[in-house]
Amino acid sequence: MADRITPESWLDLTKKTWGLLVELAVFIFGIIGTFLVPPPGWTTSTGDATLVRLGQFIIAVLAGLFLLLAAKWKHRKHVSRWAITCVVCLLLSVLAYFGYQKLKDARTCEYAQQEVIIGTDYTTHGREYLQNNPTATCQSLLEDFVGKADDIWTKDSINASRFILAGTYIGIIPLFTVCIMSLVQALYCRGKSKS
Repeated sequence: MADRITPESWLDLTKKTWGLLVELAVFIFGIIGTFLVPPPGWTTSTGDATLVRLGQFIIAVLAGLFLLLAAKWKHRKHVSRWAITCVVCLLLSVLAYFGYQKLKDARTCEYAQQEVIIGTDYTTHGREYLQNNPTATCQSLLEDFVGKADDIWTKDSINASRFILAGTYIGIIPLFTVCIMSLVQALYCRGKSKS
């Protein structure tokens, strides 16, 4: 007869499983984080990077779902499925990465050695300033306005830029995660004996 599941045993199993998933998420996020820098503007006043935490949570959930799928597709005959998944996610993640970089370049500007999120629509004051200074760059605008982006661009357009960058960043994370985990699973299945 199978062991009965008690609330205490279920809680212990959940703690162990989530502990493993969180460790895996932090490991994968460490790899992704070395080249995929989150957009500015998602840090709290205490320095807590909320977007990074959300990314780690998404990876932990994906890892859990992935482990369910890996338990089903775990034989040598499944190598091609994992390899195809890996290649497709790799291609999509590279395209998404360059798209993210292009968006980041278009929607941020450097001021005082920090990236500042900028908008796409100018305020009345910003538009007037540009009419008098048509060759102004976003850096020179920020310098002339003492880093106050919301004096140059509308708050709505700055917030739109912030959310577009965050959404793109969060969208890339699953692609890289599934790519890495598919490769690991393909190698695992490849190493299994034929049966």
